[in-house]
Amino acid sequence: MTKYVALTGGIGCGKSVVSRVFSCMGIPVYDSDSKAKILMNSNNEIISSLKSLIGEQVYKDGVLQKEIMAEAIFSDTSLCEKVNAIVHPQVWLDYKKWSDRQRAKCTIMETALLYETDMYQLFDKSIAVTAPDEIRIQRVMQRDNCNAESVLKRINKQISVEKALRNADFIIENNNTFVIPQVIKVYNALMN
Repeated sequence: MTKYVALTGGIGCGKSVVSRVFSCMGIPVYDSDSKAKILMNSNNEIISSLKSLIGEQVYKDGVLQKEIMAEAIFSDTSLCEKVNAIVHPQVWLDYKKWSDRQRAKCTIMETALLYETDMYQLFDKSIAVTAPDEIRIQRVMQRDNCNAESVLKRINKQISVEKALRNADFIIENNNTFVIPQVIKVYNALMN
């Protein structure tokens, strides 16, 4: 049976870099952010629920209107939780179906949101990628061409690092040092 492994970390921690290393080592990786975007435009259950929750205007010609969605959820935290409660279970089901088709000892779901919900309990193991805030801020400023203040706002909206570290089975510190030896160590543990 395939092990379900979650890989998470806050914005700018380097989840994608760590995911690519695992992928190069032969572990199939499911990118939940990109899959969620696809599902929000293709899964009838999600589309119907989001229209009921936010209004018909959230879709135009069958396409999710990201600006309308973002404006709605960033101004209302409870609405954001309701959207997550609609989308996350469908992403989990999609990941599970995808994972069960893989011919691998384990698969990894890369996800920004894990410990914010009870979803982490569905996984056999979890990996948290961490980095100091100053490094995270620099990475996101370069990647998204934005200022430090906007990055800090995004960091502060995410779960505390302490909670992720308390719940993770493995921790990878991505502080501009070599992550590959850490990934190899986790890989070996997952394969045993």
